Amino acid sequence: MKKIIVLLFLMFIPLANAQNWNSTEALNRVNTIGTKILKANNINHKIQFKVSDTEDINAYANLDKEIYVYRGLLEYVTDDNELAGVISHEMGHIINGHCAKQGVLNTGIAVAASMVNVNNTAKALGQQLAVSKISRNDELEADITGADLMAKAGYNPLAMVSLLNKISGNYLDILQSHPTGSKRILNVYNYVEYNYPNSLKKGFNSDSYKKALLIINPTVEKRKNSKRLQNKFEKEQKKLLAKKQKRMIKMQKSNTVWDGYFTTLQYLAG
Repeated sequence: MKKIIVLLFLMFIPLANAQNWNSTEALNRVNTIGTKILKANNINHKIQFKVSDTEDINAYANLDKEIYVYRGLLEYVTDDNELAGVISHEMGHIINGHCAKQGVLNTGIAVAASMVNVNNTAKALGQQLAVSKISRNDELEADITGADLMAKAGYNPLAMVSLLNKISGNYLDILQSHPTGSKRILNVYNYVEYNYPNSLKKGFNSDSYKKALLIINPTVEKRKNSKRLQNKFEKEQKKLLAKKQKRMIKMQKSNTVWDGYFTTLQYLAG
């Protein structure tokens, strides 16, 4: 199947001081963590792990259910907990069918674009923004799916917060395919607070996590002092918990409904 790279998790940041690269050692590290997560969560997806000798701080999942981790990222993460966060996030895209869905959407956009004329520019922009919103939602879903996968495998889910604070940009949300950094950080933190209170009590020992708390704490304090905000928080988390229970069933399957859609689309395109 043709590979389509989608849903980049990390920003491209060149490293100033590259270390000696040992591809075998790097692949063993990624495989060890990835396999541990798969086994702990009883995931049947045939996911393969690969590394790339590229100095960008980046990782991605593709339609062939491959997870690539770049050299730059491996030299950037604080420890195996943060690396587990990256791998789990990319697994989240595969488990939730985001890669296949993006393949379907990209094909649909290409077809729509060929039919749009100059007078329909506003309509085309509206379609682009709608797809961007879907992509942003996918990132948030992959983050909390990753937190679940990490916790079940014995990794600290707060490492996801630490990593996101390092690499997420705070840009204009409506025009980006990824949510703002603060939104993603709060999304994961709130989820861990509700679902894994023991991890929250333990905390995570990194400078990046401590700096993330400067973003998180004012919002948490405001929520705790407002019955309305607290009720909203609990309502949102209960919805996410219901989705989590459905996702647990999805993890046991080898594909998703989006995989089926994309396979059908490829067949019809022929």
